[in-house]
Amino acid sequence: MLGAAIRVDTCGLKSARLRKRTSENVTTGLFNHQRLQMLIASAISLVLLIFLLRAVDWEEAIRIFRSGISVTSLLWFMLVTFGIAAAYAVRWRLLLDGKIGYRTSLMASLLGLGANMFLPARGGDLLRVHYSRVVATVPYGDALGRLLVEKMVDLVTIISVGIFSLVLLSHTLNSEYRNVLLVIMLGALVGIFLSAVLIRNFGDRLVPILRPVFGLLRRQDFFDRHVISFIRNSARSLTLSVTIVPAFLTLALWLSAYALAYIFVARFVGIALSYQESLFMLFAGGLGLMIPAAPSGVGTFHASVVSAFVLLGRSPSEGLLLATAVHFLFFVVYVVPAALILGHWRLNRLAPR
Repeated sequence: MLGAAIRVDTCGLKSARLRKRTSENVTTGLFNHQRLQMLIASAISLVLLIFLLRAVDWEEAIRIFRSGISVTSLLWFMLVTFGIAAAYAVRWRLLLDGKIGYRTSLMASLLGLGANMFLPARGGDLLRVHYSRVVATVPYGDALGRLLVEKMVDLVTIISVGIFSLVLLSHTLNSEYRNVLLVIMLGALVGIFLSAVLIRNFGDRLVPILRPVFGLLRRQDFFDRHVISFIRNSARSLTLSVTIVPAFLTLALWLSAYALAYIFVARFVGIALSYQESLFMLFAGGLGLMIPAAPSGVGTFHASVVSAFVLLGRSPSEGLLLATAVHFLFFVVYVVPAALILGHWRLNRLAPR
């Protein structure tokens, strides 16, 4: 009896050590993978920044900036950015079916917006999910499923705003460029719709297909605990009743607050920017943020906005100045409250109960 008990204890210790070693290997592997992603993204940003520095006349950009700085426009920009954060909070609460209060949703949204400015791969969105899980006990599967819906809504909105801006700029843009962009964007909308239908109707069939893949990667436990619930929650979330109101709210947000934010930033640095041009900049900047790059799209965002100015027949120096100002001002406005929220949250968790 004693020998059997000792053998059981020994086996238990070995099993615990094996689980610990496996967990450490998984953590190390994920860390190395994220580090590799960060290196590649930083390299992309560095290459684009070097190209922009060599291609753009910095003296002209400085002259434009010195010629007219509007403090009033800066104040209006700050007011608009608060409205954007408030709308994000409403949308996140709607996506979670009211499982969190508005104050918690606002804190989570500000935390996500700020963290996205310095975390790679839109890590602020995952931090928002984690905050919602810890503070409001929203299951990870539910939150990640609704985050997928949010990202698809954002992508459709970016493309829709791009199409609308091309229609408004029909007399400004080269017709050949405009037609090519329209075809590409309409094709992208069709692709997104088909992807949503595939996930919605065939989500359960993806499970037996993906399970062997995760088994080969030695992530079977991770797949069973997290991926299956994520697929099923995503499939349940991709319905018209879940997406329709957040989609209209997002479109209204981009056509109003975001467009005004770009216009106010342009006025602040002395650049004339019409409403239809601001929509085109929004579209270009949104696409730039989708390209893997250093935190907050450094380099890719700037290159996209500069390219949009060139397509409109305007100075690339204006484009670089606007992109730099937009990036810097959004960084300051959202990172400061995010840092305060994160610090307060961490202190509350570390405080003795």
